[in-house]
Amino acid sequence: MASPDMPSASPTTATKATASSSQTGAAKTLSADEFTAYINDPRLNRTFQLPADPSRGRPKPFQVSYADFGFHREDAGDDDGEEQVLLFFGPLMSSRLFHAAKDGLAKRYKVRIVSAERPGIGKTDSVPAEKLLEVWREAIPALLNHLGIKHVSIGCHSGGTIFGLDFAVHNPLLLHPSRPYIAIAGPWVHSSHSGMFIMSLASSLPRSLVAQTDKMATFINSLGPTLGVSAAVSGSVLQLWPQAKPMGREGPDVDFEEGVRDRIVKHVFAGSVRGLGQETQLLLRNGVEKDGWSDWGDVDVLAPRLAEAVRDVRGARLKVDVFFAEKDVLIGDAGTKGSKWFEACWRDVDGVEFASETVTGSDHDRVWDLRWDVMERVFKTITRET
Repeated sequence: MASPDMPSASPTTATKATASSSQTGAAKTLSADEFTAYINDPRLNRTFQLPADPSRGRPKPFQVSYADFGFHREDAGDDDGEEQVLLFFGPLMSSRLFHAAKDGLAKRYKVRIVSAERPGIGKTDSVPAEKLLEVWREAIPALLNHLGIKHVSIGCHSGGTIFGLDFAVHNPLLLHPSRPYIAIAGPWVHSSHSGMFIMSLASSLPRSLVAQTDKMATFINSLGPTLGVSAAVSGSVLQLWPQAKPMGREGPDVDFEEGVRDRIVKHVFAGSVRGLGQETQLLLRNGVEKDGWSDWGDVDVLAPRLAEAVRDVRGARLKVDVFFAEKDVLIGDAGTKGSKWFEACWRDVDGVEFASETVTGSDHDRVWDLRWDVMERVFKTITRET
């Protein structure tokens, strides 16, 4: 397993600190200056301007903030073939910083990670809730074109599942030409299928209240570790997860990722999270997309349509891997109604190679953490390493 690398474009105190911790085998606790250097790395703080288009109701350029890290051919002097790129659609709040600690692992497997912050998060401009999917459907292909990226594999977490699947079904040509692949860990399932009371209740709240999600989340986060919610919106503003004894893999890379998580969340909340309210409305279908998302409705309709689209343009079977958290307060624990419904959407769909499993010990918010090895397994699939 790779030790934790700091994403860095040039030598910094943070990079040196990590190199030292890698040599000793112990995770380094970053000083304030080292943490500042870490989160200010240029590769974690990029922006892109989607050009103005009055015909689409966009009279001025639309800015997208994103991270672009991991392996780059120019970094390693390796020009043999096309880069393997994981386009990651993060959970509600979708911070570009959440997976930065996986930089070293990505370099080891020669995978490039691109993760953009959705409207109203970080430095990405805001849009009304009813425009979220439409704008994102245009912005992400334009960003990939800007970066010179021709093909991607897709990773999704929680609410990012809806955005990732919408991207895939409308852009099948951007999936890998011979190995089209989507990995979903901690998927989003609407309460109408999961029957989860907390989500059903949230879906029934007045739209005006749901639209204030960003303010509620900021308040919850300000309460900090006292209530065990210092990472209050890594997956859902409604989840107050317990501080359970860790399971899974141990090691300096795990310790590093978990050691910087709370500090990253505080940094994210110090910036803009104004898009939380709009995205929450969309995900809950609370006055927005109430009859179904985009032009496909729900995942049971999308799955065969996506498989057909990939087959038509690629002549290949779509591989879909789903990783369910063992404990999940949003869609229900693994093996319950929500996860079974999501599995049924994909299983036995013509043109889909589907697999699912339960990540023992994980919860909805942290299922992609290094502790659970999901990301490493996804990298192995992308690079076809056994």
